[in-house]
Amino acid sequence: MARKSPKYIPPKFYIHYDKKTGEIFSASNEFNKAYSTIEIREPEYVRFLNGEEKFQDYQVGYIRTTDNQTILALAPRANQGYTFKNNVFEWIVDAPTKKTELTVVWDNINDQWIFSLSDNCKDRLKDNTSAEILPFFVMLSNDFDFLIRTITISMHDLCAFKLIKKPFKSQLEKDITKISIASKIVFQSYGLKIND
Repeated sequence: MARKSPKYIPPKFYIHYDKKTGEIFSASNEFNKAYSTIEIREPEYVRFLNGEEKFQDYQVGYIRTTDNQTILALAPRANQGYTFKNNVFEWIVDAPTKKTELTVVWDNINDQWIFSLSDNCKDRLKDNTSAEILPFFVMLSNDFDFLIRTITISMHDLCAFKLIKKPFKSQLEKDITKISIASKIVFQSYGLKIND
């Protein structure tokens, strides 16, 4: 009677990262539940192993896929710069729901933007001591190359305060039909509320 060959199980490869900042600290072929971990493909693992890619050039964060899903993935830090044409930015357009993590209010009554995190999101990030600065880009809705202004808010302030208010700085900001707002994908969901 012939012996059965053991079933081949392809190896898996992982990135270990800091859940608060997205900073990567190791790549391994072993899963370790002591760390925040995402699975990566073998070619990515080999590039890290050979030193072709450096951990500091990448970050783990939420990205928007081509089928409009938000997933946790490995992304080059270069993509997180001040550009609007890549998939690591979220266009903030949907009305907020009870599950929305970050809400932006366009407050035309008081000529200001208001930013807030949900209580659930704050609880998830309560130990976050990150000094990360989140950029919010206000631009013309029909021309994404026309940047009206950049609003920067620290992750610490979003977690520490109920509301962050930023006054309008231009007449263009006073017409919501002509502008759009986007930000780096850090949270699972975003919402835009209009107070007119």
